[in-house]
Amino acid sequence: MAARQQPRGTGLEVQYKDFVPKSDWKDQPEAIIFTIDLPGFTKEQIKVMYVHASTMIRVTGERPLAGRKWSRFNKVFNVPQNCLANKIHGSFNNNTLTITMPKETITKMPNLPETSKTMADKVEKLEEKRLLEESTRKDKEAEAEKKKKLLEEKEGVLRKLQEEAKAKEMAEANKLQEEAIAKEKAEARRVQEEAKAKEMVEARRLQEEVIAKEKAEARRLQEEAKAKEMVEARRLQEEVVAKEKAEARRLQEEAKAKEMAEARRLQEAAIANEKLLEEAALEKKIQDRKSMDEFVRKEELKEKLSYSVLEENKTGKGIMEKIRGREITSEEKKLMMNVGVSAFVIFALGAYVSYRPE
Repeated sequence: MAARQQPRGTGLEVQYKDFVPKSDWKDQPEAIIFTIDLPGFTKEQIKVMYVHASTMIRVTGERPLAGRKWSRFNKVFNVPQNCLANKIHGSFNNNTLTITMPKETITKMPNLPETSKTMADKVEKLEEKRLLEESTRKDKEAEAEKKKKLLEEKEGVLRKLQEEAKAKEMAEANKLQEEAIAKEKAEARRVQEEAKAKEMVEARRLQEEVIAKEKAEARRLQEEAKAKEMVEARRLQEEVVAKEKAEARRLQEEAKAKEMAEARRLQEAAIANEKLLEEAALEKKIQDRKSMDEFVRKEELKEKLSYSVLEENKTGKGIMEKIRGREITSEEKKLMMNVGVSAFVIFALGAYVSYRPE
């Protein structure tokens, strides 16, 4: 019956729970019966081994529990000397292991009839010989028992040392396994922390890249907006400059046109002045001629006026006399009006001629 061996080098933590089974020892005439209660174990999980050097039987077994836990036991007992080692056998039924160790049987010699003294002597000698042999055998057995006890003590010490060594080995293995598990956990924690740090660095890098892209995009948009503003400002400035230039050109052209118009006007005025001077000179000549003519006419008019006045005086006197006598007719009234008007005109012409500048 093979027991499960712990896998080595797998890196899996296996925890063993030691199990001390109940056992019973029954000494019967034909054999010694040794029973062990093993609840939960199967036949394949139990191993029975007979050690010839120490005449011992070792019973071991392992069975899995929940998770990585295992239950195990190790039972050792000595085989009595009166048992036949080659006839030891076992069985496993109802969670109970039964080991049967048959005993040696001693054949007794039958009682011989006393037929003769010689036979009795022979039997006695044989008995003495048997007793001597038995005594020798007992001494040898005692010596062998003594040696066996010494060997058992040595084996016990050796077994104790082996168990201690095994316990130390198991403790060392558990320690190494715990250290390996701790190292694995530390390595896993370190790897996890490194992965987390890498993730944080990567997240920070991505965030910085996003921020840099956003800043670059904002800077680009700002530069584009600034460029557009500058272009728009330059365009508006150019439009204003163009408008100012156009306005200045228009004002300059208007001023030039005004200057030209003014120059033309002045030229025309100069020409007109020259014409006026010429006309004035001509007019003066004409006036001089007219003055001469007027003077002549005045002289003539004076003569006529003097004559007319004389006549009018005469007529006026006659009229005045008629008025006083109230004998004036309508025709005479008209004549008086014409005389008055004529006198006024003559007076005005005289005043004009007298005060007219030469």
